[in-house]
Amino acid sequence: MPLVGLLGVTLVWMETRSSSSCGLHLRSFGQTLVWMALLVGIVVGLVDPLIQPLVDQLTDTKADYSGYGPLLGNLPAAMTLVAGAWLSAAVGEELVFRAFLMHQLHALFALVPGRIYFASLTGGLVFGLMHANQGLSGIVVTGLVGALFGFAYLRSGRNLWSLVLAHGLIDTWGVMTLYLGWY
Repeated sequence: MPLVGLLGVTLVWMETRSSSSCGLHLRSFGQTLVWMALLVGIVVGLVDPLIQPLVDQLTDTKADYSGYGPLLGNLPAAMTLVAGAWLSAAVGEELVFRAFLMHQLHALFALVPGRIYFASLTGGLVFGLMHANQGLSGIVVTGLVGALFGFAYLRSGRNLWSLVLAHGLIDTWGVMTLYLGWY
């Protein structure tokens, strides 16, 4: 995933000749921390405890995390997954789905009033579908989080660093809940 993301960022940079267009421009540390904290707070404090159970009930399914069963009490496996998640999901998925895809969708909806919303929702749909292995509930919730991340990316002035950090922390939290058997 990181290599695909680098290819996408390279294409955006070749098109625009701007590190800001592909989210790689360094932002203020404070701004990055605020966006990161906001996203982590929304996902861990709102989506996980409230939205996920609601979606489970509405879809009459549960997100399928059965493939992660071996993590329960297995610290080496959990740590390995956390490291992989930071590289593949936090860095790789953010490069692909935010730096590349959101740039393209924002441009695609250039003439549409409220294009940030259409781009974010479309990006969230694609992001959710890419997580189809989690079942219907997982697709819906991951799609909502993807739309939130897409909106935050565009609204923050394409602050990719805050999204990478937030994604990594959220995935670390998720692995920890699987390791401890909380999910």
